Amino acid sequence: MSDIEKVRDYFIRSAVTFDSLYSEEKLSSLMSFINRRFRRDIYDRFVLTMDHVRQYKLQTALDVGCGSGRYALALSQTGMKRVVGADVSPKMIDLAREMTGRVERADEIFNFVCGDFMELRTEEKFDVVLAMGFFDYIKDPVPILKKMKTLAVHSVIATFPSVSIYRTPIRKIRYHFKRCPVYFFTSDKIGSLVTEAGFRRYEIIKIPGSGMDFFAKLFV
Repeated sequence: MSDIEKVRDYFIRSAVTFDSLYSEEKLSSLMSFINRRFRRDIYDRFVLTMDHVRQYKLQTALDVGCGSGRYALALSQTGMKRVVGADVSPKMIDLAREMTGRVERADEIFNFVCGDFMELRTEEKFDVVLAMGFFDYIKDPVPILKKMKTLAVHSVIATFPSVSIYRTPIRKIRYHFKRCPVYFFTSDKIGSLVTEAGFRRYEIIKIPGSGMDFFAKLFV
């Protein structure tokens, strides 16, 4: 079974549970505390993304690995006119359509596509391409980054999990038992990857605290 098939199967099995990481109202008091304390990166990368969109007044987005549509919904609330989401998990796509379905003019704003991003065929260009928590599961990011660059007018925003002395081994073990691949990166490695993909201007931010993410702004 290929990595993409393993990731798809994992997110079919875990769609609702994974989505709860973004939804405090679905969690117990203990789990809410754990999220705020140990998964700060999930919240910080969300805020950083929305700040970027507002700063540059971006109007269209392609959200790769869109999950349950929480980013798509928030992007529409910034005034975005067009959000396309792509995800390998049909369960996630169902959740995304449900999440955004009540938005006024939802059919005009949102379009969700189930499938491998590298097989996505579109002539459409987007102000920004997002890849939040996407490269966690990608062994070779360069071909994907190159394709993202061709679809972006202004920028690509992506996160990469950092190498941690204690958290990386724990996460590797957890995902081994979940039958899902997971990969980790250093700042230097990310810089090398995005340069190879053709990005000459970029900014890499390490989310502080216990978070595991690098937040990368890649400018076209």
